[in-house]
Amino acid sequence: MGPRDVPYIHEETQIDEVIGMMVRFPHTRLVYVVDEEKRLIGTITMGSLLRHIFPHHYEGKIHPHGILTRITAETARHIMDKKSVRARLDETVDEVLERMARTAMKDMAVLDSEGSILADITATDLLRHYHLEKDKRHHSGT
Repeated sequence: MGPRDVPYIHEETQIDEVIGMMVRFPHTRLVYVVDEEKRLIGTITMGSLLRHIFPHHYEGKIHPHGILTRITAETARHIMDKKSVRARLDETVDEVLERMARTAMKDMAVLDSEGSILADITATDLLRHYHLEKDKRHHSGT
């Protein structure tokens, strides 16, 4: 299995294009927002996008302070979360798993030393890694 494309957009991307990006990448539950150098500046989760598109279904779950922002949002910048969970190339699988568990995130960008996105990693990827490693150990007799 080779590398896959990473779902990223720029902060001025229109909301309709954000929806299209989410639909084109079913392996993940978020879209990464990047600057001109492809450095990560935020994320848009599936939940955040659903709350923006269908606010009437989320009444009582959206803080009143955020209602005006959601109503007037036109671009990715307006609905992105600037506090992104991320992984680095030099991290171990255990370190990434620990961060996923601590933050309850199921997807995260893998960044280089400059903060640019190189890839993404999902909980499914980690399960696949676990399964393959277990299978290797089983076949090698260890």
